[in-house]
Amino acid sequence: MKELWFLRNDCTYGNGKCDINVTKKRIMKGISDSDTRMKAYQKSEDLDSQEAYFHLPSQDKLLLCCDGASRGNPSIDGYGIVGTTYTCEFVVAISGGIGISTNLYAEVIAILVAGEWVVHNGFLELIFRTDSHAVKKAFYNKNLPWFAITRWEKICVAVVSWSFTHSYRETNFSADSMAKKGAVLNRGEQRIYTSKPAFLGCMESPDTVYFRFC
Repeated sequence: MKELWFLRNDCTYGNGKCDINVTKKRIMKGISDSDTRMKAYQKSEDLDSQEAYFHLPSQDKLLLCCDGASRGNPSIDGYGIVGTTYTCEFVVAISGGIGISTNLYAEVIAILVAGEWVVHNGFLELIFRTDSHAVKKAFYNKNLPWFAITRWEKICVAVVSWSFTHSYRETNFSADSMAKKGAVLNRGEQRIYTSKPAFLGCMESPDTVYFRFC
């Protein structure tokens, strides 16, 4: 995108000196230097993209998609949460500001806030969906930051069951969107939506195949 933007500027302001072939070479060199593999659907080429799916919870369980966002690490962080039922019914969306912290802190806070909100609102069978293996492992092993231990223990006592499932970013974009909105909020500031906000647009669907480029 950067190279295309530079090309656009050259064509607009460079007195006709822009050269698309030079731009192509720069793009290919950048791909090679960073060892990035870019694959897509094309005729006569093998497909190397990985399919990803969004799975709804089983009956009577609430799915809580959680994510953290930051403008650096550490930097100003926020968290985002989106809750849905097994019928894909929207339940809640939450975004909140954390202030200066790390990505791990933001991801942990997202889980805690999600758990506390649903317990307060009577949901007792929970599935937390996160794209962070480190966070998932920390909760299962009870290897949590000091500030999270008591809050998590209270959630565990209040619910009937809880579990974690991993999510690729490509199937967690609604929570990611909420987290980015949280990153611009003040520390401790929170927005809660009990009806789907218009800015979320189309949410993840179990009937859609998503793709990861790896």
